[in-house]
Amino acid sequence: MELWHAWTCPYSQRVRIALAEKGLSVDEHVVDLANKPAALLALNPAGGVPVLVVDGLAIPDSSLILQFLEDRAPEPALLPADPLGRARTRLLYERITSGLGPHLPKLLRGSDDEKERAGQAVVAALTALERDAPEEGFLAGPFSIADIALAPFVARLPRPLRPASLGLPRLARWEARALARPSVAAVVGLGPRLT
Repeated sequence: MELWHAWTCPYSQRVRIALAEKGLSVDEHVVDLANKPAALLALNPAGGVPVLVVDGLAIPDSSLILQFLEDRAPEPALLPADPLGRARTRLLYERITSGLGPHLPKLLRGSDDEKERAGQAVVAALTALERDAPEEGFLAGPFSIADIALAPFVARLPRPLRPASLGLPRLARWEARALARPSVAAVVGLGPRLT
């Protein structure tokens, strides 16, 4: 397997966390997103990362890659065994992706107004997630793709937008547990935080 990724891309970080959790190794191709190589564009004409290549098949989306990895190496599981738990975990994954994903680039590179609106959207998304977060443990019970979805986003947020600073105690406890997990710490510790 080959993984085309960028170090600080949260979607690439999701895949690298899952690979670490499952103990899978890949040949890595680190991409400079400002200067995408022709080989990446041949695999994914949209030029996005991550892209996992397995036996000549290019899988160009983190959610599809995570599903493939779960099918290929079911243990340790990153989805619950029961169908309802799997559905709940996938819904959390999508909710996190749609609630936070569009706003991180604006926090990083937006105008002052865009940064302000993005910050408000992040606060709203985290506040809504706090209501559903468990008192203890991870988002969907055992460590799962829901935690893998949220960890890279939270790790890059500026301190005022982190759960503890926002007075979100459940997510603050989750953050401490998730970011201390070896697979997460090894991956998200490499990138800079947004300022």
